[in-house]
Amino acid sequence: MNNKKYFFIGIGGIGMSSIAQYLNEKGNNIFGYDESENKSVKILLKNGIEVINKLSLDSIPDYMKKEDVIVVYTPAIPDDNVFLNYFRKNGNNPIYKRSEILGEISKQSICIAVAGTHGKTTTTAIISHLFHSSGIQFKAFIGGIMKCFDSNYINTGNDYIIVEADEYDRSFLNLNPNYAVITSIENDHLDVYGNFKSLNKSFKSFADNVKDILITGAEIEINKDFSYSIKSNSDYYSDNIKILENGIRFDLKTPNNFYSNIFVNIIGLHNLKNTLAALSIIDQIQEIDIQKLLPFLSNFKGIERRMDIYKLDNKVVIDDYAHHPTEIESVINTIQTNYKNKSTAVVFQPHLFSRTRDFMDEFAVVLSKFDEVYLLEIFPAREKPIIGVSSQILLDKIKCLKKELIDIKSIDDIVINSKTDVISILGAGNISENLNKEIFQNV
Repeated sequence: MNNKKYFFIGIGGIGMSSIAQYLNEKGNNIFGYDESENKSVKILLKNGIEVINKLSLDSIPDYMKKEDVIVVYTPAIPDDNVFLNYFRKNGNNPIYKRSEILGEISKQSICIAVAGTHGKTTTTAIISHLFHSSGIQFKAFIGGIMKCFDSNYINTGNDYIIVEADEYDRSFLNLNPNYAVITSIENDHLDVYGNFKSLNKSFKSFADNVKDILITGAEIEINKDFSYSIKSNSDYYSDNIKILENGIRFDLKTPNNFYSNIFVNIIGLHNLKNTLAALSIIDQIQEIDIQKLLPFLSNFKGIERRMDIYKLDNKVVIDDYAHHPTEIESVINTIQTNYKNKSTAVVFQPHLFSRTRDFMDEFAVVLSKFDEVYLLEIFPAREKPIIGVSSQILLDKIKCLKKELIDIKSIDDIVINSKTDVISILGAGNISENLNKEIFQNV
């Protein structure tokens, strides 16, 4: 993977951009296309990687059309993508999915993989933070931008590789990790899997690929070595939980030890569960003394758009990636715990027509728990519209005091003018790019 030419199609994707950074660091010539100009693309440009945003073959320099160019694409790219079709018809270039490249990279060190339909990005980030703070040599490929690094890729050495194991398109089956944790298994990506049985089967296949230790949430019915929970007695569990304004204090019971009075700089019980997932898998690596890492939880800075908390005058503004009913439920529960008896509003951008269709009723129920609901049009990503699926249909199902379909450009006005105490900006599309965070105060 040295001194080669790579053309990334969809290079701005959070999984693609970290691999591009890694290969660029190895001295390869990296070129990419993405329609977005998101944070990931800005990081790539800062690192000297050329990125185009026009779907035209004329935009590709001649040296990137040669037979020695390796093509890497994300499954989020449509099959009719002009660049992908060009290289396929050309027939002379090696073409790989993103997950195949990550699978090869992960073989180069002791691999720690984090899988799950929810929580994997935060769990991966916590492991990476603890490793970095304690001086452990590692590389990390993270599904979000870690605030303290302003990046989704970290490299301090070669002893370990930490990867986020994505279940979409069965990508994580290209991994054979030494250590792995599964945070959750719940219906999602039904456009790929069709039903939960097929999804669960894929997670079981991932579990079978784990070489040494597999840990899962206690509720997950998969053969495992250890389990963890914040609610019940498991191999790893938290006790004496105290919710504080800026974090959580708890005790940790492991199979062999008990650690008391741990503070993690994170809010939300779902994030305590992610913390427990990270600690449990680290504890199983014999070369690492987890007790030395625990104090570093107090200065974890978090990931962009994972329970980002801001203030605007007397209002609390929450910016979060939540795009599944369960994830929105976690945001609601955190608000009810940390901001009791406060009025609430949500600006939500549904992500994918298929997900909106598959969870239409579940979205309606959970969004109805807010006092005010402002819906954007569905962010299509890789999909084309589906007849009978729209934000208006979802809005009609929602029952709350005030609800409205809005344009994405009016988000700032909603945030400024809403009389509610807590406003949540939720979604996995481009919603946050249209939020003027300069008007907020960091908390």
